[in-house]
Amino acid sequence: MLIASAFFSECRRVLDQFEAAPANSAEAHAAIHTLEAQCELVQSPLHRIEHNLHPWVSFLVMPLFAFANAGVGILGNILPAIRHPASIGVALGLFIGKPVGIWMFAWLSVRTRLAMLPSDLSWGKIFGGGCLCGIGFTMALFIATLAFGEGALLDMSKIGILGASLLAGICGSLLLLRES
Repeated sequence: MLIASAFFSECRRVLDQFEAAPANSAEAHAAIHTLEAQCELVQSPLHRIEHNLHPWVSFLVMPLFAFANAGVGILGNILPAIRHPASIGVALGLFIGKPVGIWMFAWLSVRTRLAMLPSDLSWGKIFGGGCLCGIGFTMALFIATLAFGEGALLDMSKIGILGASLLAGICGSLLLLRES
């Protein structure tokens, strides 16, 4: 209880400093950083560890886990996959079909007045977000397994899925960075 009351009184003092400081001034930013430090002091060690590990798990561990579980034999299969109809079709579906489908549905929804386009959202941002939807390879791998069973077609489609996911992530990120 003593820790909580000290936290509350310190936060109130810092908030008073923030309120008295001119907007976007060095004093205001210092108060924000002090408040952030106070909040970190009352967090449990487990919460701090979890917060620090989150980017590593999200951007390294999970993708590597998904890639390893996909069971894709890439070495020696990339060149044949680039020309194979199954990998081309799957890649085009993820890389072109998803963003176009999402953009078209959003456009039709706004056009028919089922939805309204928020003022801070552009059609370019919707298309960029649609491109990022091509990253979702888990369900695509599941559908490919159902469609092709085991064998060479499944291997070719897996390479197409992973390639399209990579391209979709890069293109979607670049489009959204350009739009912001």
